[in-house]
Amino acid sequence: MLIDCKYKEKCSGCQYLDLSIQDQHDLKAHALKKLLQDSQIYYENLIDITSPGPAWLRDRVDLIFERIGPSSALGLYEKNKRQILDIEQCQQLTPELQAWLSEIRKIQWPIQKGSLRLRIGPQKQRGIWLDFANIDIKMLLNEKTILLGLLNSAIVEIGQKNKVLSLINGNLKLKDPEPQIWFQSSIDTQAVDLFCSIGSFTQTGFRANRELIKIISKWLLETNSQHILEFGSGIGNLSFPAMGRFRKLTVCEIDCGALNGFTRSLEKLSQIQGFENIRERVQIQHGDFQNHNPQKFDVFDTVLVNPPRSGLKEFLTPLITYIKKPKYFLYMSCFPESFVLDGKRLQTAGYQLQKLNIVDQFPQTLHYEVLSLWCLS
Repeated sequence: MLIDCKYKEKCSGCQYLDLSIQDQHDLKAHALKKLLQDSQIYYENLIDITSPGPAWLRDRVDLIFERIGPSSALGLYEKNKRQILDIEQCQQLTPELQAWLSEIRKIQWPIQKGSLRLRIGPQKQRGIWLDFANIDIKMLLNEKTILLGLLNSAIVEIGQKNKVLSLINGNLKLKDPEPQIWFQSSIDTQAVDLFCSIGSFTQTGFRANRELIKIISKWLLETNSQHILEFGSGIGNLSFPAMGRFRKLTVCEIDCGALNGFTRSLEKLSQIQGFENIRERVQIQHGDFQNHNPQKFDVFDTVLVNPPRSGLKEFLTPLITYIKKPKYFLYMSCFPESFVLDGKRLQTAGYQLQKLNIVDQFPQTLHYEVLSLWCLS
């Protein structure tokens, strides 16, 4: 199945529109295998590939608005240009997100340039984050009409601090960030609502995320993991499946806002029958664990990581010299280059790559998610 896109000659968003899904999968598996070989990471099995679907997977999208003379564009950069391509429709978006984009495109933005994030929540609620210059934000607050219109149909966040737009006594005000349910994880068959801001990092869509969680939950069950150390927990997307119904979990995270959302999600889940004591199984640690990791690895049997693009850095350093190490290391990444760099260090620490799975949550593009399970040899 080929996706028909009228922007394929100009849009920088997709690179594989002329290839079938199978051909895309073959290319991605070959690219990952070559990275492993170049880094001398040994993996003789076939790379498993999970496909959530050929398109329509995104429940959030980041776009750029730009005005050039009398015309304007809302979309992505053109190929090999610093010019914005105006995009009316994108087949990467779910129907609900596409409908939300169509509504936003009706707005005549009185600014020169800015970024927008559109998001659809688990209850199909709409959200928008306006990352505009302060002078443009002030102008929109004074103009009122556009922001009042948005408030009628969506939750609105504004600026780098994710201030929440509110109407108080007829006046538009910006309140401090207030986590709400914008994403969803699960424990077994129990859905877990995740609190965060519209501008927070999450996976790009619910359908692909369910596939990621399914694989991680299966591996943790197979390894009989009991006590897990998680690096880069964020709002808890992987934390809840990692905890399951009986495991202990220690989470390490630098982002206070993400931890605030995670705590809110824990509190809500604890009100559901069967999960009343879940908070007792979690230890939350706040700090820059990427540059300094004080953990005693010998108290854990499994490490779970989902690092930023820069990789694990110093988080991994103590593990290399530690005598008693966790038996399993589960590494998830959307940036294969840093994954193989860390993988080389894991090999040095005595781990062997046991399972490898690509989740193709970015069809038509070069990108993909890597799930890997390493076992102490």
